[in-house]
Amino acid sequence: PPPAVLAALRPPAVTPSQPVGAELVGQFVHDNRDHLPRDVLADAELLVSEIVTNAILHGRPDITLAIRLDSPAIGVVFSDHGDRGPVLPGQPPGANAPSGRGILILDAVASAWGVTPIDPQPGKAVWFDVRPSD
Repeated sequence: PPPAVLAALRPPAVTPSQPVGAELVGQFVHDNRDHLPRDVLADAELLVSEIVTNAILHGRPDITLAIRLDSPAIGVVFSDHGDRGPVLPGQPPGANAPSGRGILILDAVASAWGVTPIDPQPGKAVWFDVRPSD
């Protein structure tokens, strides 16, 4: 089924200290807790938190969050009109670095992820899927 667009997040009203995306996903998780495995839900919540923060810090309005339920998996897409896409760093940040781990976490936890250009440019969609562990 097509994803359900849960919200258009419009900075500066949405900031990392106001995790609207995480709250929406939390509600989605609560509403679908009987349809998805706990590990899938926990991983999706973690990844949404990381991607929402990246989108707010590095994206450009409007930022849109969409979630697709494909039991026992979940798919999430964030799109924005920024011209910079996420880059997987060659090495982890230093132990005392305050940031720089989000894409590493995404790469480690998601079953699959990627970036797709959107039209009109500039713009991109960052997506990920979380499936149950074997």
